[in-house]
Amino acid sequence: MKPEPTRRVTVGRWTAELLPRQAYEARYTAERALLGFAFDSQEGVHAYAGDRIRPFRATPNGLAYVPEGCDVYSRSPAGGEYLAVTGFDLDGAGGFPFSDRMDPPAIAAAHGTRRLLLAFPAADLLHFEALMGFLIERLHVQIRGRQAPADSARWMTAQRLRRVDEIIEARLDLTLTVQDLADELGLSAGFFSRAFRQATGRSPHAYILDRKIARARALIAAGAEDLSAVALAAGFSSHAHFTTVFRQKLGVSPSVLRANLVTPHPSLVS
Repeated sequence: MKPEPTRRVTVGRWTAELLPRQAYEARYTAERALLGFAFDSQEGVHAYAGDRIRPFRATPNGLAYVPEGCDVYSRSPAGGEYLAVTGFDLDGAGGFPFSDRMDPPAIAAAHGTRRLLLAFPAADLLHFEALMGFLIERLHVQIRGRQAPADSARWMTAQRLRRVDEIIEARLDLTLTVQDLADELGLSAGFFSRAFRQATGRSPHAYILDRKIARARALIAAGAEDLSAVALAAGFSSHAHFTTVFRQKLGVSPSVLRANLVTPHPSLVS
């Protein structure tokens, strides 16, 4: 299945790239510090700073950091949509590489940045700059330290998150409720919702919608012409509901995104 193109915008010294969900293998030494944000769950193997290669499973909506000069190896058979911001100065903060940090303000800013990248060039550069600057501020907060996760967040392990993903993907085109997910894990809906939000930074309902949108985008990128059929395959009750949610989540309509894929916009450098 053909992925969407990488989208890139540079404002001053800062650059934001939206990398599509696709298989990858990368080995490099970071020339610049990198702030990352994983929109999707993804798994594979990775190694940082000469450490041994280990399996990983990225948490959706997790903030990541790779310091300048850090050796990186990462491979994933499926990958996941990823935001990368570079070109910033941490004023000597340095720090060690990390991933899967939950930071609600950063989550909101990353999703806002994605909407602007998808709508580009019909987007305000000052808005780009403000969101990237805010993400960098939140990175400073995470490097300085964070509170220990709540007990319910620790309960939502990588294995349990994988099971949630499996259930959602298998039933995405059907009626799926938060209670259904809680029942599969033998939990009350309240505890499951609390644990999921604390572990991923998103409510289960919002995450299910994210996965529906991700499937719809994959179908559109693969060349699907009938947007009503795309809506049903992604689990939306109607074309109108699909279009409304798509625009709310991504800032563009399905038809505009499809048109952008046919005639992609060039990167903007200022």
